Amino acid sequence: MTRLAVLLAGLLLLARPALADFNAFGADSLTQIEARRAGSDFVLVLWSTDCPPCLKELALFGTLKDANARRRLVLIVTDDPERHAEAEALLTRFGLGDLEHWAFDATEPERLRQRIDPTWFGELPRSYFYRAGQPRQARSGLLDAPTLSRWLGTADIRARHD
Repeated sequence: MTRLAVLLAGLLLLARPALADFNAFGADSLTQIEARRAGSDFVLVLWSTDCPPCLKELALFGTLKDANARRRLVLIVTDDPERHAEAEALLTRFGLGDLEHWAFDATEPERLRQRIDPTWFGELPRSYFYRAGQPRQARSGLLDAPTLSRWLGTADIRARHD
């Protein structure tokens, strides 16, 4: 009987939605990201698996070959844990598995949005450009290649048409 219980417990662990390679994004995560990246430029991007413009943006990020510019991207998926496997598959599909990526903790997504930006109402994609020593810039909607190139300081981005 105990072997059966152990087997069932193991199967339940395998079946539950996991954060996979995502960092769990909780109430203090933005502060951690900002502190770790203090003094450097970076782009923080919030996205979802059911957001068509977000998928176009992921495809655009996938065209980026400059390793230094890629390290300046931080992705945060806002979906519930049930969708994290799908989010991970999308990152793999677009060749973004090497980027720093986070996933919302499902307990209080509204609270997390407020912690990120009290003026943000949840529209996606949502991006924040952090330039060292300056206030961050917020942008809702799809980033285009010229804006992303300017924010990342690289010419190594091209729009993908697929």
